[in-house]
Amino acid sequence: MTVLPAGARFTVVDEVAGQQVLADNVVWFKTSSGGYVYSGYAAPGEGTLNARATGRWIEIDRGQQIARAYGGGRVVYTALVTTGVPAFPTPVGTFSIQRRVLDEVMDSRTIGIPIRSPLGYYLPHVLYTQYFTDGVALHDNFWSPAAAFGNYPTSHGCVGMRRADALFFWNFASVGTPVIVHD
Repeated sequence: MTVLPAGARFTVVDEVAGQQVLADNVVWFKTSSGGYVYSGYAAPGEGTLNARATGRWIEIDRGQQIARAYGGGRVVYTALVTTGVPAFPTPVGTFSIQRRVLDEVMDSRTIGIPIRSPLGYYLPHVLYTQYFTDGVALHDNFWSPAAAFGNYPTSHGCVGMRRADALFFWNFASVGTPVIVHD
């Protein structure tokens, strides 16, 4: 078995039914090299796919500071975001939503940064948090300036969104929804 690295490009030559990995999705892509890639973990890109993908997933484009929700191989929603600063980058790769918290306190002490330090924070009532790795999540970001969204990173690794966008992704995703992060 060959495992493609996150962001690997491949050409799809056919769609076939196979093992269901995510709810309501049995579509696998047959690649030009003769391998298979589960459609739920693939994201369309420039020349990456030439067949219609199915399933639901979330794409985070760190370079453009954009999040996209995909359903049935099409973009169904786009949001401007703010990702991690160079010292705390949003990790690149393929993940999935691990857990969700409707309303929580975010405290820099949980990642080893004292609240009173220049990088410290204590943020009550952060809404619509969806963790896709330990300590990194999609969530409402009410403290960053409006100009940051879609323009530059401001976070300690998370993907910050305006409240309405965070609510959309909260309603769109569930535990297990793939999250693909790239530059």
